[in-house]
Amino acid sequence: MKKTIYILLISLIFTSCKKWLDINENPSSANSTVPTPEQRLPPIIAQFADGYESAGTRVAFIAQQLAVTYANNNNWNLTRWYSNVSSANWPWQSWYVNTAVNIQPLIDASEKVGAYHYVGAAKIMKAWGFGYLADFYGMLPYDEFDVAGNLTPKFDDGAYVQEKILALLDEAITDLQKTQEVTAPDLAEGDILNNGKVDNWIRLAYGLKARFLNHLTKKSDYNPQAVLDALAAAPQTDDQSSVIQYVDEEGVVDNSKASLQYVNIGSTGRITKLYHDYLSNNYLGAPNGNNNVADPRIDLLIPSMQNKEGVLITTQLVDMSSDLPKTGPSSYSYISSSNSFSNKDSVYVQLRRDPAQPQAGNRILSTGSWYTKRGGKGLLLTNAEMRFIEAEVRLRLGQSAEALAAYKAGIRSHMNLMEINAELTEQFLNSTSVVQNSGNLTLSHIMIQKYIALSYSPEVWSDLRRMNYCTDASGAYNETIGIYKGFKRPSHTFVEAYPSQTDWPRRFAVPSYEINYNIEQVIKANPNASSPIYLNEPVWWDQP
Repeated sequence: MKKTIYILLISLIFTSCKKWLDINENPSSANSTVPTPEQRLPPIIAQFADGYESAGTRVAFIAQQLAVTYANNNNWNLTRWYSNVSSANWPWQSWYVNTAVNIQPLIDASEKVGAYHYVGAAKIMKAWGFGYLADFYGMLPYDEFDVAGNLTPKFDDGAYVQEKILALLDEAITDLQKTQEVTAPDLAEGDILNNGKVDNWIRLAYGLKARFLNHLTKKSDYNPQAVLDALAAAPQTDDQSSVIQYVDEEGVVDNSKASLQYVNIGSTGRITKLYHDYLSNNYLGAPNGNNNVADPRIDLLIPSMQNKEGVLITTQLVDMSSDLPKTGPSSYSYISSSNSFSNKDSVYVQLRRDPAQPQAGNRILSTGSWYTKRGGKGLLLTNAEMRFIEAEVRLRLGQSAEALAAYKAGIRSHMNLMEINAELTEQFLNSTSVVQNSGNLTLSHIMIQKYIALSYSPEVWSDLRRMNYCTDASGAYNETIGIYKGFKRPSHTFVEAYPSQTDWPRRFAVPSYEINYNIEQVIKANPNASSPIYLNEPVWWDQP
């Protein structure tokens, strides 16, 4: 089932469409020059969101938020930290083929009519796409990606790309602050992300600056004040967040693709023990006390199913350091005639709601996840993320009281975005399940809550790498001083890429398109790109 927002992608299919002996342009027919700014922007946003959220699902497998039922396929390989050239493809293809090449035409069309707000939005999309993929892959074509006739563009290192995109974000802010010409379409006519709110786009640009600048925590030129300055102009409230709303075709009920994560996670995704441990405060040093309150997000993020007696039972959890991921859990089917399952691994419940629309008498096979439900949302850049970045920076600066306030604000914001009852939220925030004393707040507390709030986001992996997972300075697992408590190497680690116990995933594989058709430029940029150990080679900001 296709989503209605993707109907807008029709405008992206530009063909020559010249009729016999018709030597003039037909303004009613789509081609590379006719579409207007308000027609061009929606498919760019939609295709970007597709690639971005697909990258986030891949990260969720690497980051041990998700496990999968056993099958020797791309997703299972990702759970053992093996990103092969095939699993690396879609975020790359979605960006370069479907999105990036259409951004300059949007800018050109917008400048013709003085639609400066569209110019600003286009530059933000360009900076965002290249920025997150440079962090994802470590290197990529930037300068030469759209040079006409050049089928083998050179690769640019992520450090260079970040320099370029930060400047681009500044340009975008300037464009968005301009008054549009009277000939220009209002931004609301083509904005399916922020509904024409120019202020939200400006805040998005500053939020991206804060995100990218905060990646530099290992570098000598890391500037916490620059991060705080960007945060001051970034989203401050939840309605200033950039959240994309997915919409199903009306009238379609069964097998509905309720959100991009519904498609991405599929019916094989399973919840890990680590993810549940973080939600339930079951880790070393977690907040605890006599007034503990269960996190109200648990039931929305962790699926359950009904047993034969009709009682909802929470899914069993996949311990990635156990032997289970080597060959299981197994996929299963439900046999309605006997009200039973095909095998015992049915206790590992899928993340898709099943039935999608329960009727009286139906057995609930899965309550699903908030991220895969009908009317689902893509939390692309949120106030919650900004607050957790602020909490981290404040704590680094020794401003523990301000850090505590930002940490609690980040939790509150994520719960509000999930539409959790405000009274339940405040009850949880005022309980011993949340740090209440600023002197007790640690970086681990902040980053684990951010890990939850950014579920299935590419940014989770940036944080894991910056924080060195749960290791000491040597790279060895150390739960006492490590940040992500309990995050261990999976039992089925791809040892060809991670031969040592101190090896951890640091970058994604180069996609097959480049390996097959542009290998000389790939090897010129990094001679190790054809070696398995390339995957544990830190990207530029992941090095001192």
